Amino acid sequence: MESLRDIRQNIKAIKSTQQIMQTMKMISNARIRKAQDAMTAARPFAKKMLEMVDDLKQDILSMPQPEEGENLAGRVFVNRTGDPSKIGLLLITGDKGLAGSFNAVILRAALQFLRDHKDKQITLFAVGKKGRDFFARLTMPNLHIAYESVGIFPKVSYAHAELLGEAVMKAFLKDKLGSVTLIYNDFKSLASQNLVEQKLLPFDFENIKNKREESDFVFEPGIKEIFDILVPRLFKANMYRILLESQAANLAATMNAMDAASKNAGELVNALGVKLNKVRQAGITNEILDIVNGANALNG
Repeated sequence: MESLRDIRQNIKAIKSTQQIMQTMKMISNARIRKAQDAMTAARPFAKKMLEMVDDLKQDILSMPQPEEGENLAGRVFVNRTGDPSKIGLLLITGDKGLAGSFNAVILRAALQFLRDHKDKQITLFAVGKKGRDFFARLTMPNLHIAYESVGIFPKVSYAHAELLGEAVMKAFLKDKLGSVTLIYNDFKSLASQNLVEQKLLPFDFENIKNKREESDFVFEPGIKEIFDILVPRLFKANMYRILLESQAANLAATMNAMDAASKNAGELVNALGVKLNKVRQAGITNEILDIVNGANALNG
């Protein structure tokens, strides 16, 4: 049986850990408000950019294609010249643990993606230390980490999105990737996150609502020049929104995990308190019995 000293030390250690959990919960709770505001502010801009490029889609695709290869519009919309045996994977995880199943869910989905495409050359773009470290330990001949970004959460800026967008777009065009798939956790609410696995490139506009049949804009200096400038900005704006969504989801997961862990620690402290009282009472009872037995022996 444990001694009173051992039980007291366990209670002290658990209370100390509980204080750390409560502090992490408070920090996540304070940061998530700011992250939600930034995420909410980025959504309308990214959506409007998508709608604007979708308005130009038919006009730009109807233009004559170059004799060799495709122009930018052909690559990001149709991608006939991309190599189907070469694909990209953009993986966004957290930089730290203690967030429940946040990272585990993403990594399981990524492993399943690798199994489903084991016959293809995969170019990985890893955002977040957990995902980078996990896949850096894998020995897969068909997997190549082309870009990594760690330590950016929970202070994501547009500069991070610019660097990420440039790396993904450059690899997509230069290496002639057939497609690029995105896997990350989307912010659904403070209580839950939604795992997202979607095609990032070529662009998919099926979910855009309120589409116009054709555009009636007059472009100066020309539709192609405007389009070539607009597409990279669209892609980076979308990257920024996605990073903000992942950041908010990670903070929410950390807050919930620390809240649950703190409550479990409290229950464990209560259970150990009951055990402590029982051991102390048993010790007192044994001492009383020893005194009584000693007195009986002297009287006998």
